[in-house]
Amino acid sequence: MSADVSVRSPSRQVARVINSYILPLGWLVILTGMFWAWDRTLYHKLFYVLLAAPTLVALLLQPRMLKDLANNPLFMAFLVFSAYTMLTIAWSDTENSVGSLLKRPLYITMLLLSAGIIALHASVTLTQCVRLAALVAATAAGISLIYFVAVLLPAGAMRLDGFGALYNPLLTAHVLGAFAAVWLVFWFQGQRALNPVALACLFVLGAAILATGSRTPLVGLSAALGWLLIVGDRRRGLLAVGTIAIAVVAVALVYPEAITQRGVSYRPAIWMESLRQIGEHPWFGHGYDTAMTVVVPGMERTLADPHNIELGVLYAGGVVGLVLWMALYGLAMYFCWAYRKHPGVVLAGAWLVFGFASGLTEGNAFMSRPKEHWFLIWIPMALVYGQWLALGKRGQAV
Repeated sequence: MSADVSVRSPSRQVARVINSYILPLGWLVILTGMFWAWDRTLYHKLFYVLLAAPTLVALLLQPRMLKDLANNPLFMAFLVFSAYTMLTIAWSDTENSVGSLLKRPLYITMLLLSAGIIALHASVTLTQCVRLAALVAATAAGISLIYFVAVLLPAGAMRLDGFGALYNPLLTAHVLGAFAAVWLVFWFQGQRALNPVALACLFVLGAAILATGSRTPLVGLSAALGWLLIVGDRRRGLLAVGTIAIAVVAVALVYPEAITQRGVSYRPAIWMESLRQIGEHPWFGHGYDTAMTVVVPGMERTLADPHNIELGVLYAGGVVGLVLWMALYGLAMYFCWAYRKHPGVVLAGAWLVFGFASGLTEGNAFMSRPKEHWFLIWIPMALVYGQWLALGKRGQAV
């Protein structure tokens, strides 16, 4: 037996440790680190050390695996979109260095490849990481909510900003909403409708989302519920709809300002102004990382993004960029629909739908270093990619 395939070879043993332990640990850290990494820089370093670098080492030790990882329609679509986005730097009015911008798709590539390596090695590990992270997220949300109600609210705080590396109520809501979508899936997939763990976690995360004052996750969760109604248990879905309707009525009676106090938050005006600026360079966009300034009559401050991820893609990459972006999502959703009977695919699909719908009302950072927007875009996309590879390994994928 040759040295490169020998089970007893040192490189093989190191690769096995990375595949089985380090990469799953890295995924768990990325999923939960926003809650306990008190420095945003530390969160980035943890990603580099526990996920990006080990993924690169794993590929160097197992070069034959790269063919399986790269020969995937979703991964190819990501590469095409990334290449075009980086090309737009040529006409971008960015203040950041080209080297810094070129690293951003590499970070996302490492996230995708790490999910692929784990999926090819043991696909159930990804779901286990998500479940454990969802427990951590619900616990962190509960602690944050108690501290907010007991200490910050009496002191005059109006919204839950978040703790750890979380500092902004809108961005915090992205992360909380993502894990609420995860628990919604786990509740759908449970054997019994009365699942105390899933229901308790949903309640805590829902209360924390309301405390942030952001309604973006509510849009995403509604879309995720719609997805589950289509692909999941219809009776349980109707039960969820009825429960949510009762909860909305209760909130409207007890605290109506939570729903009505900010109206539509200037969104239509923001989008119209963004479309006006997009119309200046409609086909190829203004270029990636070009600064955007949105001035809306009646607002005391200017905005730096269109509050819509798809409009952000359109602003940076034009119609060409948006077509490539939608092709990426189209492939992902095609796979999720084709294999909607697989629990792991349902989980990934619901999270992807949550993120896409949430991004219609908030955000712009579609290609960035690890941050809250990854919970809307790239983490669920990586889960879809992992499921695609896992089913392909078993000869079941498209």
